Amino acid sequence: MEYMDAGHLGERAGEMSLEQKLWTAIATTEAVRHAHRRGVAHLDLKPENILFRSVEDAWDVPKVADWGLSEHLIEHSNSVEGMSPQYAAPEQFDDEYGSADDISDVYQLGAVFYELFTGRPRFKGQTFKIINKIHTETPTPPSEIADLPSALDEILLTALATEKADRYESVIYLRDEFQRFRNDLSESRRL
Repeated sequence: MEYMDAGHLGERAGEMSLEQKLWTAIATTEAVRHAHRRGVAHLDLKPENILFRSVEDAWDVPKVADWGLSEHLIEHSNSVEGMSPQYAAPEQFDDEYGSADDISDVYQLGAVFYELFTGRPRFKGQTFKIINKIHTETPTPPSEIADLPSALDEILLTALATEKADRYESVIYLRDEFQRFRNDLSESRRL
């Protein structure tokens, strides 16, 4: 992998403009989509696994790293060993929610992007409390935490739905929603 000289997402969320955050979210979903198209789910997406490479006269480029827990979708694992509970999907703790797969990555991206846009994780506390909250609570809408348009609430909370059937059925749909939101935002600023 190329040298990523500009830190990781967890270090940078607070310093980005809304436009750069949107661009970063779209670029990151594209990277995960690339893996999904090849039958691979990451299963451990977190801010520390989204690294940046400096680019002159442009926003730094995000790359998804640490594919060590990734699994071919047909050979998925329900093991939580090595996983980051703060960003994990409900099915990664409890097979009552189904098995971990590419839709688990949609949830994890929702958790990462919640932090990207709000500057804080969707749930705080000790690991066992976070796991309980993942199963029983809906995160606070992002627009109630940070100065964000409420249209972002639906995008992020859909990705973070406890039930897999209520999430985007592919990262491509998550990407499309971010692109639509970015286009609407650009259009409203032109008016």
